[in-house]
Amino acid sequence: MIRYALRRILLTVPLVLVAAFLVFTAGRLAPGDPVAARLGQEYDPVAAAALRRQMGLDRPLVVQFAAYLAAVARFDFGESLITPGRRVSAIVADHLPVSLRLTTLAILLAGGVGLALGVAGAVRAGGALDRTLQLLILGALSVPNFVVAALLVLLFGVWWGVLPVAGLYHGWRSLVLPVVVLAIPPTAYITRVVRASMVQALREDYVRTARSKGLREARVVLAHALRNAALPIVTQVGLSFGYALTGAFVVELIFNVPGLARVGVEAILQRDYTVIQSVVLVYMGIFIAVNLLVDLSYALLDPRVRY
Repeated sequence: MIRYALRRILLTVPLVLVAAFLVFTAGRLAPGDPVAARLGQEYDPVAAAALRRQMGLDRPLVVQFAAYLAAVARFDFGESLITPGRRVSAIVADHLPVSLRLTTLAILLAGGVGLALGVAGAVRAGGALDRTLQLLILGALSVPNFVVAALLVLLFGVWWGVLPVAGLYHGWRSLVLPVVVLAIPPTAYITRVVRASMVQALREDYVRTARSKGLREARVVLAHALRNAALPIVTQVGLSFGYALTGAFVVELIFNVPGLARVGVEAILQRDYTVIQSVVLVYMGIFIAVNLLVDLSYALLDPRVRY
């Protein structure tokens, strides 16, 4: 298993290099640059040229990229181009825990609710509850999360005034709306996968055998059917974690959450290249780690799986 994990990590190196080059190139070819963001629109050309030289932006693109890779290999992500003197590693360390906490809470909520709803729908497949769940899943996947966020802000923040709608100034209450908005699409995906997997598992021979032995229905469903349907469910939870990470970009902006996703969006608007590149690398690392953990968990859930 260790050899498999190392092989998977090595196979991701070319992908990371290609993605890093695309982000690096796209940022520099896009309209605007950090010099204009630092000096304003009506800047002195001489001062702009000096600042561009100081930032190293006057060098050829390939030379800049090679210098960037050499620095990253030393775990040196450089300084913010917009906020001189502030290390990018410090920015990531300050804001990444907020995004991870938001995403983790959303996935825990989505996993718990999705598992319960999916099992309930599978046990009552074709019934009123199952049809209602199908409609709710369709609605949850059809409505964009920024629309849901606006509705919840209007209801709980403006009309009823029971929950804060911006920042993290009110403890756990500040996390309620962002976590709920972020958890809705993953909940729908997990519910759908759990239901489909459980419906198939409940039709298997080992389930009929367990029932013929007189086992309680709850034990049959949870100990036999759910256990054997776990692999696709774990896969969907891993995919949902990635979905929640990307969804955090919108949610953090709407609710003014000081996470790394919002920092990344602000860096894009300001053309802060070093911050943009670091945010992309961090998120890619998280995606790779989550996918690797999902693959390795298969061996724990199913003894037949070997690496």
